[in-house]
Amino acid sequence: MYLNKLLLKDFGKFHNKELELKQGLNLIYGENESGKTTIKEFIIGMLYGIEKTRGLARRPDNYELRKPLDGRGYSGKAYIKHNGKTYLIERSFLKTSKKTELFDVQTGRAENLKNSNTLQGTLFDVDKSTYSDTLCIGENGAAPGKELAGRLNNYLVNMTTTGASDIDKEKAIDYLKAERKKNDTRPLIRRLNELSSRIEEYDGIDEEIQQVGNEIAKLDEEFAMEAAKIKRESRTLIENEDGTVTYKEDESLSENLNKLTETGQDMLRDEEQAEAKLTDRPIVILLTGLFVVLIISVIVHIMPFEDVIRKLFILFTVILVIFTIIDGLIAKGFFESNDISTPSEEEFRKIIKELEAENDEREALKFDLTFARVYADKKTELKLKENELIGKRSECTKLKSEFNAVFKKKGELEKEIAAINIAIAAINDMSTEIHDELGFLINDNISDMVSKITDGKYNEVKLDENLHAVVRDGDGFIGIEYLSAGTMEQIYLAVRLSVAKLLCRDKMPLIIDDIFSSYDEKRLINTLDCLKKIDTEQIILLTSNPHIGDMLDDLDMDYNYVEL
Repeated sequence: MYLNKLLLKDFGKFHNKELELKQGLNLIYGENESGKTTIKEFIIGMLYGIEKTRGLARRPDNYELRKPLDGRGYSGKAYIKHNGKTYLIERSFLKTSKKTELFDVQTGRAENLKNSNTLQGTLFDVDKSTYSDTLCIGENGAAPGKELAGRLNNYLVNMTTTGASDIDKEKAIDYLKAERKKNDTRPLIRRLNELSSRIEEYDGIDEEIQQVGNEIAKLDEEFAMEAAKIKRESRTLIENEDGTVTYKEDESLSENLNKLTETGQDMLRDEEQAEAKLTDRPIVILLTGLFVVLIISVIVHIMPFEDVIRKLFILFTVILVIFTIIDGLIAKGFFESNDISTPSEEEFRKIIKELEAENDEREALKFDLTFARVYADKKTELKLKENELIGKRSECTKLKSEFNAVFKKKGELEKEIAAINIAIAAINDMSTEIHDELGFLINDNISDMVSKITDGKYNEVKLDENLHAVVRDGDGFIGIEYLSAGTMEQIYLAVRLSVAKLLCRDKMPLIIDDIFSSYDEKRLINTLDCLKKIDTEQIILLTSNPHIGDMLDDLDMDYNYVEL
C-alpha cells in the first residue's frame, strides 16, 4: 500500500498544498519549520483520523496543533494505491462537521468503512498506536544520553512484552494490583464475624417467644376456667312444681364474668397492622376500574361495530366495572367501621372493680376475685417479656439482613479480585509469549542493521535478562547509555525498523522525519543504504539536510524528490 497524492486543503500552515508521491522512496526536502512534521501528521490523520482530547485540564493536543489558525477549514484528501486499486480518501477533521469518505476511483463507488473514522479494518489491519510506534519515526531531539537510553529501553520492554510501545506492562500490572488492594475483603470478613457472633446471641429466640406465648395461652385458659367456676357457684338452686331441680344463673354476674374473660384474653394483645397493599387502596381500585373502561372503549371504537352497539357495550362495561369496584371496596372493608380498639389493662381492672362492687351487694354466696388481679399482673409481666423478646428478634432480623448484604458485597469483591488476578496472569502470559516470539528475532535484526550502520564496530546488539539493550564491546557487553548520542540514535532507528518488520504485516508507508541530525556522513550513507532492505512499498523521508539527495544518487537509489 502506498500514497500517490496528498492534498492538504486546510491543514496546519498549508492551504491547497498538493504533493505528488510515488511507490518506493520519496525524499521530501524542506528547511526547518517548513512543515515536514505537519506532512507526517497529515498522513497519519488521513489514515486514522485525528481525535480531539477531552478534558478541561488538557494541554494543546494534536487536533489543536494542526488546526489552521485562519479558520478556513480543516480538511484534506489523499489518493491511496492498494492491491491494484486506487482509492480516494476525503476527510473533514473539524469536530463539528467530522466526516470520512472512501471512494473506489475506478468505479466511483463509495466504500463502507468497517470502523468509524479510520481505514483500519478496511484497507489494513495495523492499529494507530502500532503504526505510530513503528513505521513513523521522528527525531528524539537533544535528549541526554541516559534519557535517550531510557526511552529506548522502555520502548523495547513495552514492544516485546505488550506489542505496543505506549502500553507499559509493569504500570498496567501495578494499576491492577492497586485496584485489587481497593477490593480488600478483610474488613468485610471481620464485619461478618462480628455479625455472626451477635446473631448467635439470639439463638433460640423464636423458641423463647413461642414458650412465652404458650404460658400466656395457659394463663388465659386457667383464668377462663376460674371465671367459669365462679359462674357455676353463683347459680341458684330452684325446685320446680313437678319436683325437678334446676339451676338459675345470675345473668348480670354471668354477663360481667363473660366480659371479664373476653377482655382479659384480648388484653395487651399485639396490634399487627400490616402495611396496606397497593391494591387495597380505594383510589387504586377506582383508577383501575377507569383504566379498564378506557381500554374497552378504545377497543370497541376500533372494532367495526354500529354506533348503538358501541354505546350499549360501553354502558354495560361501565355498570359491570362499577359493581366490581363496589364489591372490591366491600371486600376490603371500606364501608366498615374501624373503631376497634384493643382492651387495655386499665379496662380489665375497671371491670374487676365493678364485679367487686356487685359482689359486695350480694346477700348470697360471695366470690373471691383475687385470681383476676393475679392474672392481670402475671399477664402484664409475660407480655413485657414477650415484647422484649420480639424486640430482640427484630434486632436479630436486622443483623441477618446486614449479614446478607455484607456477604453479597464480599462475593462481588471476590469476583472482582478473581477477574483482576486472571487479567494479571493473562498479561504475564501474553508478555512472555510475545517476548519469546520477538526477542531473538529483534536481536538478530537489530544486530545486522547496527553492524551495517557502524561498519562493524558494533556487530551484536541484544536484550539482556532485564530487557535492557546492550551492545558487544570487545569480549563483553555494555549498556547503550555508555554510547554516544549519535550511536544511540542509530540503534534507536534499527530497533524501530526491526520491530516494524516483525509486527507490521501490512506493507504500509514508512515515514522517517528528519532523524539524521546527529549522524556523521559515513554512518548516514550506511543508514540510507539500509533502507534498500526495508520490506515496504513506500518510504517517505522528510529531511532538512540538502545533501541527502546527493548521497542517494551516489548509492544509485531511485527516489521521488519533493521540495516544500
